[in-house]
Amino acid sequence: MSRNRLKAIIKEKFAINNRNWGIYAALFQTVDKLAGVSKYPVVGPILKKILRFDHPEKNYTQGYVINLDKSLRDSQNVVLPITLVEKAIQESSYRAIMHKCICRDGGVKCRDYPADFGCIFIGEGSRVTEKRGIARSVSIDEALAHIRKAAGYGLVCQTIWVEAEEFVWGIDSDKLHHFLEICFCCPCCCIALKNYRRVGKDIQDRFRSVGWKAHVLKECTACGVCETRCPKQAIRIQNQQVSVTEDCIGCGFCAAVCQENAIDIDQISPMKEHINDYFFGFRPEV
Repeated sequence: MSRNRLKAIIKEKFAINNRNWGIYAALFQTVDKLAGVSKYPVVGPILKKILRFDHPEKNYTQGYVINLDKSLRDSQNVVLPITLVEKAIQESSYRAIMHKCICRDGGVKCRDYPADFGCIFIGEGSRVTEKRGIARSVSIDEALAHIRKAAGYGLVCQTIWVEAEEFVWGIDSDKLHHFLEICFCCPCCCIALKNYRRVGKDIQDRFRSVGWKAHVLKECTACGVCETRCPKQAIRIQNQQVSVTEDCIGCGFCAAVCQENAIDIDQISPMKEHINDYFFGFRPEV
């Protein structure tokens, strides 16, 4: 039996569909518990191999955080991060919106954000999500409206290409580079954001900002709320002084919880033309 045939059988039998969704949504929460062991000897390398984080020259799992807030800058000359997502949608060959968010729908249901507000998958490789009954095909206008709704909820966008999701969603091997996942993440349930704190730096560094970073203003009282909310522990308080490290991904969660309005999200590097241009090792073709 060929390797590709074996992969196809595994995907058909075990990939997520509308019938087993509830089981996988609950099991998905265990990823949160497993993430920390990736830093340990023996077990860590095995887990990284399974999730395809073990070979940086071959496996290119990565993601980019995009703040959807259109008020980041008043200047019309600044290209906002949300524009990158909108452009990817407008140029995509296929779009599907997931019926539910697997993070918010698993285990304890999210109390603050709707579980039925799902990710967008784009590209020909994403058609399998509709075939498996876990997503619906949508037009460009419907997808753009979904993004605007996410911004209204205050969710943070992550554009992610995860190689192991070939088996999670059942994506065909020959279409693995032809999909991109556009997630809309809440601070309370998002597995990826919570795992940033637990995994080693080698995995952390695969998830980056598109060129924006938090900046603390003089009005800051060093209350510490932002420090506890930051998914990458990029905010540090010492001697009542707050600093933001280079690990900041510009998600804006700190600014959202700051009661003193003492945090801005600033552009620190020019925006690239397409979100696809940010990916290293390959360029998603969607």
